[in-house]
Amino acid sequence: MNNLVKIDSFLDDKENTIAILPKVSVEVVIFYHLLIEKLSKKKIFLFRKVDDIKNVDELIAPSLFDEKKSYIIDVGPTKNIIDDLSRVSDKSQKFFLFLNYASYKKNAFKLVQLNAYDYKNDMSSFVKQDQDFQTLDNKQKTEFLNFSYNNPHLFFSEFQKSKLQKLILDKTIAHESETIISVRKAIFKYKNEFSIKILPKLYNLFKKEVKIKKFNF
Repeated sequence: MNNLVKIDSFLDDKENTIAILPKVSVEVVIFYHLLIEKLSKKKIFLFRKVDDIKNVDELIAPSLFDEKKSYIIDVGPTKNIIDDLSRVSDKSQKFFLFLNYASYKKNAFKLVQLNAYDYKNDMSSFVKQDQDFQTLDNKQKTEFLNFSYNNPHLFFSEFQKSKLQKLILDKTIAHESETIISVRKAIFKYKNEFSIKILPKLYNLFKKEVKIKKFNF
């Protein structure tokens, strides 16, 4: 089971409220932050990143509006809030804790465990679910994933950029296709109405057709 499936299942979990991840690197933490945010919002969770926990009671207080909330918390080496968060009675509230490796291993069998060292597999799994991305050629897919493996913090920005570039390319090709069709229709029309006077027009249309085909291929 990859981490995408685990996160999705955890958000629907009626028993567990805490999931833990190891702090592999700053870049990998950013990737999972954005991934968890995206998956949380997909399930209509209010998402919040907590940078400084001064009052845990504010986080675990019951919601007045029956809202589902998910939190990302970067737990420092001296902070131990797991016991406090375990007191949450509303099981729809979800807490994703980034821990140092020692704390992660210590609590691995007590809480829902997400292995952030598998970030490359999670990236591959994420793009496989996107139909637009799958229309890219294999070279583009490979280049994107290789770049993302080395720059996990840029995964989602590059992902959107690649989809946008594909959209622009598709529209450009569609426009060029319409253009060459119109040129060929005009050539056909002038051929059927051939006279010496329209030779310059035909010549220019042939040049235009060659230019469009050269640009496409």
